[in-house]
Amino acid sequence: MAKKKTIFDLGKREREILEAVLKLGEVSVNDVLAELREPPSYSTVRAILGQLVRKGNLTFRDDRGRYLYKALTTKESAQKSALKDLVSTIFYGKASDVIVTLLDLAGNTLTPEEIDRINNKISQQNIHHGDSSTDLTDVTDKRIKKHLR
Repeated sequence: MAKKKTIFDLGKREREILEAVLKLGEVSVNDVLAELREPPSYSTVRAILGQLVRKGNLTFRDDRGRYLYKALTTKESAQKSALKDLVSTIFYGKASDVIVTLLDLAGNTLTPEEIDRINNKISQQNIHHGDSSTDLTDVTDKRIKKHLR
């Protein structure tokens, strides 16, 4: 069975353009050009959008002579797929290592709302696994509080 392709399987420009489409929704070539920090030419963006259609990342429709492109996946689905690939390759399947790394990278920038969201997700995992001997919430609370100092 072939491995499902992720955003990491695309070239840098393809990834940038797909990310712009995911962010904006249905877009024209000009919309993509306006979104990119250092945009290539109009014809290059049009050609890359066509490549992304052929690769199965985008679809398009003709709106009175103007092509409008739309991603075939949601932003959330693309994020999960890319992160899953990253976890399995870079972190050898250890989600806990990813979480610790992200907390380290976040430093003291997490808001109380973000901390609550993280703690709620960990609490749900504890309930789901029924493991009261390993309460990840306490461990994560300490780790997050360390970052807030």
